[in-house]
Amino acid sequence: MKPKILLYSLVGLVVFYLLIYYNYYQAQQAIKNTRPSPLSVELVSYPESLSVGSSGTFIWHVQSSPDLSTFYSTLYWGNQSSPSALTKNDSPQAVGYPSFVADYTDGRYRLPNDFDIKIKFNKIGKVYFRAYAKVGQEHLWSEENSLEVIK
Repeated sequence: MKPKILLYSLVGLVVFYLLIYYNYYQAQQAIKNTRPSPLSVELVSYPESLSVGSSGTFIWHVQSSPDLSTFYSTLYWGNQSSPSALTKNDSPQAVGYPSFVADYTDGRYRLPNDFDIKIKFNKIGKVYFRAYAKVGQEHLWSEENSLEVIK
């Protein structure tokens, strides 16, 4: 009777350790196959020129995994170019665009998502702009683009 109990205990212990190893192996495979969440902002549509006093529609897309959201996304613009590459550490205060629209700066917006605004420019000249979103602690910027405000 004792050898049977010892044998069953030994087989049970071996099966238990095999299951632990199998679970460990599956977890390691899942870790290897994990990809970082894509986070980016891209301008989708914007006017290349506008007449003074007319409105232009700007559309941008914030790309991320579906479990993320943003509380702040907007379009920053100004008459001075800020063409340098911006990093995820560069807040809007670090960039020289003085103007923005507050439409999506207060609330919770699920991602990925498209945002759009209409802006009226009342001064002739070149306007430089970038789309922006803050996702978690990261500041996401699109490439700088420009438009010409004409008479």
